[in-house]
Amino acid sequence: MIRFDRVMTLLVAVLVIALGLLIVDWHYQWVLRTYPAELSTGPARDIVTSDWFPWAFAAAGVLLGLLGLAWLLSHLGRRGPSTLRLDASDQTGRVQADLRSIADAAATRLENLAPLTAVTGTVLTIRSQPVILLRGHIDPAAAVAPVADAAEVCARDVAAAFPDDSITCRVLIDPPRRGRGRQQSHMRVQ
Repeated sequence: MIRFDRVMTLLVAVLVIALGLLIVDWHYQWVLRTYPAELSTGPARDIVTSDWFPWAFAAAGVLLGLLGLAWLLSHLGRRGPSTLRLDASDQTGRVQADLRSIADAAATRLENLAPLTAVTGTVLTIRSQPVILLRGHIDPAAAVAPVADAAEVCARDVAAAFPDDSITCRVLIDPPRRGRGRQQSHMRVQ
């Protein structure tokens, strides 16, 4: 999907630049010197006043709107399941883990263990596997070692809670928020 987005962005950029260069050349006539002195709107007027044009224009608008909506929906984050059925489930009952509560608890633990702010925990589905994603901003004065250790502790805790590897934990460390020192790069522990 990201390649398609980049190709479409490049295509739109090339079209906008080409149109801009054409307008500049029309004004200064540097490259093409054969522009007409007057432009006729007769052919465009004939098309716009035809009986089929409003219907075709409406259909094209609806189609473009649906394509735009589909594109926007494809970029929404893929939220993961809120619960996970555990192996202890059998005919007598179902045992489930509340993954959102586990993500919140892991985020709180990470924020208590490391010099991070605004740590959040969410559940995503990545390659049809539920993933607990912990994300927070690093303190500008923090050393890397305590943050990496805390991230490993949280990832190990989640792995210990789900020994069958049904859940993985990812920790993303963002740079400090603006106005709190120099920007640092992302650190990712999985």
